[in-house]
Amino acid sequence: MRYLFSLLIIMCGFGLMAQEKPKQNPEIKRFVYQANTQITKRVYDSIYFDVNYDAGSKWVFKFSHQFAEYEMISDDEYFESFEFEMDPPKGNSFVIKQGDFEKHKVIYNRSCFCPDAGPRALSKGTIKGKRIRKNTWLVEFDGEIVARPGKDFAPYPRKWKGYFKPNKLIY
Repeated sequence: MRYLFSLLIIMCGFGLMAQEKPKQNPEIKRFVYQANTQITKRVYDSIYFDVNYDAGSKWVFKFSHQFAEYEMISDDEYFESFEFEMDPPKGNSFVIKQGDFEKHKVIYNRSCFCPDAGPRALSKGTIKGKRIRKNTWLVEFDGEIVARPGKDFAPYPRKWKGYFKPNKLIY
């Protein structure tokens, strides 16, 4: 009887060990900026564009957010990024208002299995930056994401805040 009871406990232990949590790729948020760089937009088909980073006299700030994804769920990948360029700050703070979004090439990009994926220029909101340390900027975005041209989706509000440090924009 003792042998049977021990065998039952061992089998239950193996059964519990076999019930692993699904594997998950973690969420990743990056807040980086790069000096001596500029955003180059290559427009094609009149509404779609590609974004490149070229040598220049500007600073480019980029917030990218790779959401958590599960190996056992198909097509759950979701990524978004916000980026903009500006002249090197001449003080310890800056503000970009919606009237200047085009000048600063404020861009939102969404990558997902959804009909509104892809990059688009933003035109509504405010970006505020404040130097926290020599190479660290606290930047806040409060704005509105609108549908890409040709898509019919209701705009929705978006806010984020992060500490930007110098690093490469593409990883």
